[in-house]
Amino acid sequence: MTLENKNAYPDVCFQILDELKQKLAPYLSYHCYDHIIDVSNVCDKYIKIYKVDDHMAKLIRIAAVGHDFGYTVSSIDHEELSIQLLEPMLKPVLTTEEIDIVNGMIRATEVPQKPKTFYEKIIADADLDYLGREHYDDLSENLHQELLHFGLIKSDREWLDLQISFLESHEFHTLYAKWNRRKLKLIKLKELKAIQLEQINDK
Repeated sequence: MTLENKNAYPDVCFQILDELKQKLAPYLSYHCYDHIIDVSNVCDKYIKIYKVDDHMAKLIRIAAVGHDFGYTVSSIDHEELSIQLLEPMLKPVLTTEEIDIVNGMIRATEVPQKPKTFYEKIIADADLDYLGREHYDDLSENLHQELLHFGLIKSDREWLDLQISFLESHEFHTLYAKWNRRKLKLIKLKELKAIQLEQINDK
């Protein structure tokens, strides 16, 4: 049976979302349910812009709602965890080939991102879409708090340096993101570098 049969889609998406809502820990201020919905909505925008066919659109949407499912267990290697944990849900409704496509899209969200196909580029850009949006500060603060919880950063200076390093190394992959997200991302990078320089000069 494939996702074309017996309402397998969107039922599998609802199943994944229900489990995420129940199992994601409250300290996950960035990798939270709202993030999953945001990435899914951005993917829907790409699907419309690029006129993605219905079959592939469904696979993109499944990957979007499932790409951080591993966080229900651990933040470590969460992409591979997502793939492992989703398999029992996907096997009854997708073919092996379809699961491989979904898995490739989930792996494409791992940082540093290395998407191989056009569809992997869509979900990779959707996952980091906030980097070039006006509410960067709010969403990045959510990530800041999450990293503090895990002990991955210990000071505001570390957080500032991490943001700058990440924005400098990151590149969008789709033409839409390059045209519509890169400009604000570079403006934010310039602002953060100015803050960094000011801190250095104050020493």
